[in-house]
Amino acid sequence: MIKRGIIITLLITGFTAVSSYAQEKQEPPKRDPEALFKKLDTDGDGKISKDEADKAEHKMIKDHFSEIDTNADGYISKEEFKAFKPKGGPPRKG
Repeated sequence: MIKRGIIITLLITGFTAVSSYAQEKQEPPKRDPEALFKKLDTDGDGKISKDEADKAEHKMIKDHFSEIDTNADGYISKEEFKAFKPKGGPPRKG
């Protein structure tokens, strides 16, 4: 009878631990490309210049400016920004 109680206690403890772990391991918050674009567009002209990109905290924008600027006009439009998918990384949602 005591063994049965110990086994039940261990099972309950194990299920509680697994449940807690599953709740802690959540997906990271999804980034909002519109909000990020707005933050990077510091002068509010609706496009990101090379200067704005160079001052950005986001290394990816600096490193891939010419890739993102698909029409090579020297600016990243909101459409270009949202369409860019970094190589080797997950596709951007939004």
